Amino acid sequence: MLAKFTSRWSFYRVAAYCAGKPDWRGVREVVNPRKGMKLDEVAERHRIEKEVFRRVSAPRVIGLYGIPGCGKSYIMEKLKHQLGDSGFEYFEGSEVIGSVTPGGLEAFKRLDDDEKNQVRKFAIDTIKYTCAQSGKVGIVTSHFTFWDQEEDERALRVYTQADLNTYTHILYVNTPVEETAKQRSDDKERGRPNLPIEHLQRWQKAEIDEIRRLCRENKIHFAMVYPNLIDKLASMIRDFQLHNESHNTSIAEQYLDNALSEHYDKLQTVLFLDADKTLAAIDTSALFWKKVKHSRGEEDPLTTLFKSQLHYSYIAFRQAMLMYEESVSDKEFDAICEEVAASTTLYPQMSSLLRQAGRHNHVRPVIVTCGLRRVWEKIIAKEGLSEMVKIVGGGRLSDEFVVTPSVKRSLVTRARQVHEACTWVFGDSPVDLPMMVAAHKAIVIVGDQHNRSKSMDRELLSAMVSDRLQARQALLPSSSTIPRLDLARLPVVDITEKSFVDSVFQPHKPSGGLKLYHATDTNAAKLLSTPTRDDLIRGPPLQEFHKETGVHLARKYLVELIGVEPFTMRHPQGHDVDGYCLLNEDRTLIVGLYRGGLFLASGINKVFPKAQLTYVKEPKHVEAQHLEDIVTVILVDDVINSGKSVVEFVRHIQGIHGTVRIIVVAGVVQDKAVKGCSPICALASSIELTVITLRLSGNKYTGKGTTDTGNRLFNTTHWE
Repeated sequence: MLAKFTSRWSFYRVAAYCAGKPDWRGVREVVNPRKGMKLDEVAERHRIEKEVFRRVSAPRVIGLYGIPGCGKSYIMEKLKHQLGDSGFEYFEGSEVIGSVTPGGLEAFKRLDDDEKNQVRKFAIDTIKYTCAQSGKVGIVTSHFTFWDQEEDERALRVYTQADLNTYTHILYVNTPVEETAKQRSDDKERGRPNLPIEHLQRWQKAEIDEIRRLCRENKIHFAMVYPNLIDKLASMIRDFQLHNESHNTSIAEQYLDNALSEHYDKLQTVLFLDADKTLAAIDTSALFWKKVKHSRGEEDPLTTLFKSQLHYSYIAFRQAMLMYEESVSDKEFDAICEEVAASTTLYPQMSSLLRQAGRHNHVRPVIVTCGLRRVWEKIIAKEGLSEMVKIVGGGRLSDEFVVTPSVKRSLVTRARQVHEACTWVFGDSPVDLPMMVAAHKAIVIVGDQHNRSKSMDRELLSAMVSDRLQARQALLPSSSTIPRLDLARLPVVDITEKSFVDSVFQPHKPSGGLKLYHATDTNAAKLLSTPTRDDLIRGPPLQEFHKETGVHLARKYLVELIGVEPFTMRHPQGHDVDGYCLLNEDRTLIVGLYRGGLFLASGINKVFPKAQLTYVKEPKHVEAQHLEDIVTVILVDDVINSGKSVVEFVRHIQGIHGTVRIIVVAGVVQDKAVKGCSPICALASSIELTVITLRLSGNKYTGKGTTDTGNRLFNTTHWE
């Protein structure tokens, strides 16, 4: 094992490269710990190591902590047997320290505190490098503090910031201190001092409290574990090995697909409903922790967690899951969920809506909760709605995923794009806003003023301004009379009113379909297209005619489709009057496709001077930064033949910004590109797509050389 740290040839080669040496031989004398290095040489090796780490991806490293004598080494041996070594590396922290210290562990003990910290940093970096090179998950037993002297006011901290920068997860062995005391007494080899139970309790609690805090501050997952639950611990570590945010979203999407699969041939509408404070007045997670406190005296830790810098991130929700895991056993968890469900009653209006949904085979209600899936399964079962209402949620390790705001958004987007469904979202808090923005229709549930989210007004207004969210609000319960924001921006709707219910459940396909606008037979089109088809007109004169076409299409079609908005301007007579510009003109992006679309796009930009303009050659050249704060994209090309390239651009843009409006503008469109089973028509079966063109053409010929529009525009016909 130790040879991995002391004589790995790959280390020398990489270190030599990072140090600018011609080969590993020039560095070996510096980095070989067998040569009796001095501490300044250790520091030099550490510097080289840090440069190595900068060039390799960060591995997953799990710290196994606990007060001395709690059984960390015993657990490590059990884990080796359970997990094997195909995907894991195992390290005893003290052994690694001894291996990187000139003179070994005994020499390390004689160093002063600063020198010890230097070696500790190098030891954890060695572990990090080893795991990065092997691609395996590291499991490390280590010490957090020493407190063997009762008279000391506080423990001696022996962790470093390098540890906190390396560990992705920390597991704390929470062995009962009575058992730890016995194990310390029975361990004759290590000669640990016998300490009173009270001191061990104080030591253990101090470590747990501080490690939990440091993990929050450094974005490290933390959980307490027990020596007698090795199987569960092994399952947890395997989960750590696989899980990341992308994997989490993928599993959640699979659950959604399963929930919608029964309606595959007839599904038209999906109702996405948040759970706590949307379907019922109470927060079931808070009630769960109240019952835990009543039975075990533990406080609700979620408030502190979500108010930390982790906020509503993936790491925060994964940490919440670990808190549920460590709070109670599986049997106790299920019993408390049963108690919480028995105490929860749905709003009558929401219960009625769900029951009516069950009578329509084209509608699927899906509860998407950041809270406890098991609680809501029991509530829905109690209401007799289990057959018609599906639940996507987490809360325990066995659930395989957690629901975050970004997961909520992804599920709604998937229902729209993959399942081609009309989507409604009902939610009450900021974590629901991403899925509201992604949906076709959004309803904000507004509860009693004392129980509703305090930050929702601010976040809701931001979403309405920045993301162009259009929503309505429903006041629940019926006694609630104080709305959010104002009724002009957020109109009130009665979700029990027949007109509203009919709008939700009426059979319809989502607002997809191709909307085609063309001026083929108009006199203006005949005049504008004549010079573009004249072979004698090339270069700058042809460019000007393309710009004129762009101006015409912008004024005739785009302003009518997008709309205009007023702004105040100064009249020549000296008073203010209303002028008009394109609606959200400064949040409009004109994308000209290289090369043919450049001058057509320039003409459109002339009409809409506040719009942003960019030219691209491939879909990947449209980046997230281009679409930030954009509500409309005008995609411009000169000629659309099959439509395949346009579809690639549209799908790419939608992948970055799922709710942006896309309008395609072209000088000429082959008529078959917008008929039958063409790529454009296939895309328009699931989304609303608008195509504007000066004229439709039955000519199937694709230009080349002297007939290619791009070559004629730039006088490069001789290139082919």
